[in-house]
Amino acid sequence: MILKIEILVRILEKNKDFFKNGEANQWFERNLKSFDLGDVDEVTALLAEWLYPFKEELSDILEIGCGSGHRLNHISQTLKADGYGVEPSSEAVDFIKNSFPSLKAKVGFGDDVPYKNKFDLVHLGFFLYLVDRGDYLRCISEADRLLKSGGFLSIIDFETPFPYSNEYSHKKGVFSHKQNNSDVFVASGLYSVVNKFQFSHKNFFFDKEIDERVSLTLLYKETTVFGNCK
Repeated sequence: MILKIEILVRILEKNKDFFKNGEANQWFERNLKSFDLGDVDEVTALLAEWLYPFKEELSDILEIGCGSGHRLNHISQTLKADGYGVEPSSEAVDFIKNSFPSLKAKVGFGDDVPYKNKFDLVHLGFFLYLVDRGDYLRCISEADRLLKSGGFLSIIDFETPFPYSNEYSHKKGVFSHKQNNSDVFVASGLYSVVNKFQFSHKNFFFDKEIDERVSLTLLYKETTVFGNCK
């Protein structure tokens, strides 16, 4: 009976609880060696290139799911903007404070971001696939809340032609969820796609295998309401 209860608890455990109870720090420890802090990855460099023409308009930028802070640091340095980060791993936040003292980072989750001010750029840094479906729209709402009208929203995450879920490789009963995240923002009528690049989780080009497909998308939050509202 006890074994059955333990199995049920594992099945019902939310992704957020799993990460809050240790996986966030474990993920950071597993991946720290793969972060090239002395150089920038091709995707981050591409995003900075897309944003560069608008650098005079980008004073404050926020990355939700900022990991080690290396992406946020590169973009903020390139745009000469103040960088803010949110990351569920307390070890990652401590690492950022020591490695990139110009950045401001806090422990938090995408569905309840610990900032009240609005930003010129909000970057969703490869975490939406790990969000419970019950928390997903709260994450979308938080990103919109934090972004100024006339600002830019960038998303890097898995992107599939249809939504589907598979089991997280590091724990049974925990699932990752893949879909086209930019569609949710565009469907609101408040966002327009500026640029999109699709590549692979393994390589810097398109992957025929659906499970490996990733995209970087840049969106603009419109300042004008089109048509007549009566």
